[in-house]
Amino acid sequence: MKLFAQLAAASALFLAASPARANDVERIDPKAAAALVDKGSATLVDVREQDEVSAGMAKQAQWFPMSKMKEPDAFKKFLATLPKGKVIFYCAAGGRAGKAAEQAAALGYSVANMGGFKDWSAAGLPTKPKP
Repeated sequence: MKLFAQLAAASALFLAASPARANDVERIDPKAAAALVDKGSATLVDVREQDEVSAGMAKQAQWFPMSKMKEPDAFKKFLATLPKGKVIFYCAAGGRAGKAAEQAAALGYSVANMGGFKDWSAAGLPTKPKP
């Protein structure tokens, strides 16, 4: 029983020290994201690929396709160009946005996952043509 308690304690310490996972990244709804962006407190980043943005993107969003994340220096340089504040990521459904947010958080950025472009559109928020 003592061994079990020691293993449980060690596991808890390991999990507490582990980097954030996609499930740990703050989720934010599109209207709250838009409000932060409008106030200048956040930047919205679309991580979908070229063929996906053909349907348009959030009006205030900057574009950095997930495929470019394979080049860590490119992602760091992109993040460095953003204004100070929270970086809110979105993709088609939220999975890639969570991964991008994790990577940015690991670099010290305040981040959130807005989910998907479909959520932005469904909320009736403004869009723009692809870049």
